[in-house]
Amino acid sequence: MLTEWTDRLTSVFREMGLPEARARTEAVLLVDSAFGLLVAPLAGGDWGEADAAFHALLDRLEPGWRGA
Repeated sequence: MLTEWTDRLTSVFREMGLPEARARTEAVLLVDSAFGLLVAPLAGGDWGEADAAFHALLDRLEPGWRGA
């Protein structure tokens, strides 16, 4: 399942103008981070913290996607 999301996001980032290698790296970073932020609250129970962290991740990554 993670591979499917990574492949799909790689395509999206390529369509946004990112080179193949960078598109793949951005997709892996986003998918793997999101997966971790889904798993961690299962152990710790703090969904609010995971939500805030996910939004912070997007805020940090998004400017690089626009710069393509």
